[in-house]
Amino acid sequence: MFDSFLASLTADPNDVQIWECEPLLILDAENKVVFGQATKLEFTPIDDKSIVGHAVALDAGNLGVRPEIAIATRQYIDNPIEMSRRQGIILQGTDQFESPVMWLINGAADRYLTSPDAEQLEYDEETAKLLEAELAGEPEKLNLNSFI
Repeated sequence: MFDSFLASLTADPNDVQIWECEPLLILDAENKVVFGQATKLEFTPIDDKSIVGHAVALDAGNLGVRPEIAIATRQYIDNPIEMSRRQGIILQGTDQFESPVMWLINGAADRYLTSPDAEQLEYDEETAKLLEAELAGEPEKLNLNSFI
């Protein structure tokens, strides 16, 4: 009897899960944001070699559509807490229209929104000297390039 009670408290890995997404960003095949807002997400694991699961946003976007994804890959982002970043998830697959999409959840969305493109990181000596002169003697200011 006690064993059946404990079994009732244990979650099955194939159970439907509700995830809090603050925010959920959806990128299309050209890496353009097509959806971005806080929402809850219903994730259904699927035990299949070609698909990890299915997810649907519980809130509709501006156009009244609730995005869905057939998940081909799932990647967890483990950001260091000491850098004040959250953990996140990247889902890749196809949407309800069979178009390739990428879903960025929580810390993955943070990273996308706050990290510059690699093309923007080119070093310009003249600009670097201007920034160093501007920051000189200002301890409360921080040169964020030192963390990149």
